[in-house]
Amino acid sequence: MKAEQSDPKTHRPVVEIGTRESALCTICNVGTALERLHEVRKHVRGDHKRRLDDVAVVLRVVALEAQAMYAISDEEARAALRRERPGGG
Repeated sequence: MKAEQSDPKTHRPVVEIGTRESALCTICNVGTALERLHEVRKHVRGDHKRRLDDVAVVLRVVALEAQAMYAISDEEARAALRRERPGGG
């Protein structure tokens, strides 16, 4: 899919930055990115895997900082991830 094209299933309402809701969105985005990195990692070797691992560490830190900043519990973060996944409730 080209950058200028968009998938209608991925459109989300606009979320104001600096809010608890934006932190939950950040956590969900990190979860999605980590899943995709895991898939890509299966197809690369050597130094590329190490670089992807470094990116994964940075993404996890971003999610943990967002979670800590807004006192989001692990259960609340997991619930948000489940809601945002296709077929989630």
